[in-house]
Amino acid sequence: MQQGYLLKTVSIVGFILVVSGIGTLLFYVAPIRLLADAVEPHETSLVPGILGGLALIGGIALLFATRPRG
Repeated sequence: MQQGYLLKTVSIVGFILVVSGIGTLLFYVAPIRLLADAVEPHETSLVPGILGGLALIGGIALLFATRPRG
């Protein structure tokens, strides 16, 4: 019973990480945002994009780790 609960929780966390990673990447790396930066130059940070990519990779890894084998 406990192992099933743990796997379900880890799957939910993985899904949340995937969704937040995709959302972060879309917001910070979208072509429209890149065009706006070309028109209005200002300092940008790569940290949110890197963290979004890491969240996406970590979420995918969690989802593959908790998938049923068979």
